[in-house]
Amino acid sequence: MKLNPVLIYQITSINRAWKHAREQWGDNSSIAVMLRERKSSLQVRLIRSFPSYVSLKLDTENIEGEPLFSIRLSEPVRLPNNVVRSDVEHMPVRMAAELFSADELKRLVDRGV
Repeated sequence: MKLNPVLIYQITSINRAWKHAREQWGDNSSIAVMLRERKSSLQVRLIRSFPSYVSLKLDTENIEGEPLFSIRLSEPVRLPNNVVRSDVEHMPVRMAAELFSADELKRLVDRGV
């Protein structure tokens, strides 16, 4: 099964909207929380639906805030807006540990596509 560019586009669009909502109404506003949770839900769907195309890589460049995983694609994907992406935003390590089993998380990190 080929990667779904529309799903990746949805994730990146929701990520932008989430950042704007945080700036406008704060981290704990109902809209910011809803957007953050929707983004995470779609990221999990992407990872579980396309496991051979996706891996998690610890973002070692992120020195502010909590540890993050970068969601990496094995091959770049052209989105409906013609942007080419080789990643699908970030997910906090803490959240990944909540959303994936320990074995699932280990496979995703070890795979390193």
